[in-house]
Amino acid sequence: MKNGWKKLLIISLIIILLEVIGAVVVMLPFYARNMVFVNIEKGDAVKTKGYFDMLNEDGQDKVYDYLDDFAATICQDYIDGKKTYEETVASLDAIREIEGNNEIADRYIRDVASNEFKKILNESYEADMARDTNTSFNLQPKLDLVKQRLDNATREKLMISFLNEKYKSFLNEEITGEGISAVCTLVVDNAYYEAYDYAGVIASNAGCVVMYRNLYSELQEDMNSNNYFDVLDKSSGVMVDKWDERYKALFEDIYTQAYETGKEYYPQKLDELVASDNKKEAVELMDNIEKYYGDEIDTSAAENKLFEKWQQVYLEFMESFAPASAAHTVNTVLLYDINDDDVPEMFLFDIADIDMAYIGCEVYNVSSNKCKHLGYYNVINICDDGYLITLPASGGGDEAYALTAYDGSKLAEEDDCKKVGESYYVNGQEVSDADYLSVRTGILAHASAYTIKNSKNAAIEDAFDYIMLFENK
Repeated sequence: MKNGWKKLLIISLIIILLEVIGAVVVMLPFYARNMVFVNIEKGDAVKTKGYFDMLNEDGQDKVYDYLDDFAATICQDYIDGKKTYEETVASLDAIREIEGNNEIADRYIRDVASNEFKKILNESYEADMARDTNTSFNLQPKLDLVKQRLDNATREKLMISFLNEKYKSFLNEEITGEGISAVCTLVVDNAYYEAYDYAGVIASNAGCVVMYRNLYSELQEDMNSNNYFDVLDKSSGVMVDKWDERYKALFEDIYTQAYETGKEYYPQKLDELVASDNKKEAVELMDNIEKYYGDEIDTSAAENKLFEKWQQVYLEFMESFAPASAAHTVNTVLLYDINDDDVPEMFLFDIADIDMAYIGCEVYNVSSNKCKHLGYYNVINICDDGYLITLPASGGGDEAYALTAYDGSKLAEEDDCKKVGESYYVNGQEVSDADYLSVRTGILAHASAYTIKNSKNAAIEDAFDYIMLFENK
């Protein structure tokens, strides 16, 4: 009986053992798969590989089916702050240890490393702006470590993105010029290729932005001081960064504001200058009004009050005068009152002849409120007693002079003398040297009054200002 119980017990134990072994055999694949993911979570690549190798092909395929989702969960924990960067990368390295050619780990490592890279760049920037050199120093090794997980192209792209992001913040006035400079320096210290060059471009652009923002502050001061011409000048040629929409609009607005305000302000200012007989400033203002407003502002009333009739006649003549249509080369204008009647005559000539013994001049006067052409004369000197010293109309010789009289209406030769070889002539007749010298002395007695070579003249293109500001003596 005892032997029977023993046999039954042994048989029962064997049956139980077989069931346990069967259960273990059945459960082992589930356990091994579970331990694969447990050790991935822990970041233990060795144990992960060990448990993975315990699985048959079907078990390994089932692990592969969950790897991508599991890697995504790990990365989400990193984003949510439940895992550190180091823990996350360790887990992804464990996945790399067992995966085939799907490159799941590399893809997620690149994403995580990219995120960490941007994070450390921002932290480094904040430390630099806070003058926290200790933090900046400690962050650099971390940045270097993360850089190793990124290929050159990805790293360069991230830094260019970082530059663009900070540059837009700079344009939005969220960071200062000093801040964008710190960003560029940070990138230069960690880049070698496109990002390195791009940092230089951003630094240059930022410098331009700082300058035109400072200029805008100056323009506001000019507006407050009624310097509307300066605003129009400075704002019209400003090159604003295409991303800087705010300042682009500001410059457009201040230009429009200056233009419209000036259109009301400057005519009033001109009337004040005319009323105070401030001719010089009035002329300068009229020049600017014409430059910036053209025919939009009519200055004719001010001109009529400010300028004498002879000035208006000459101004009207010069407005339609075309130097190219003149019989002789003309590029310079000179005014001089020959007969001292307070109305100067006008001489037009070629400045290239200024050092010659005589200068060919087209001579004009004001007659019956019109500009009248008196003729072309080779002028040696201008006198102030109603005479010109000219080259004789009949031509010259070794020494030749003519006394040309002006009666307020026309010019006419009175006397001329010249020496041709060894012969002497007065008014076309051959005379003795004594007679020649007598006439010559009389003519030259007038010549000391004024010399055209030392005259105050102006280029034709400046004739308006010259005529308007001319003060007859």
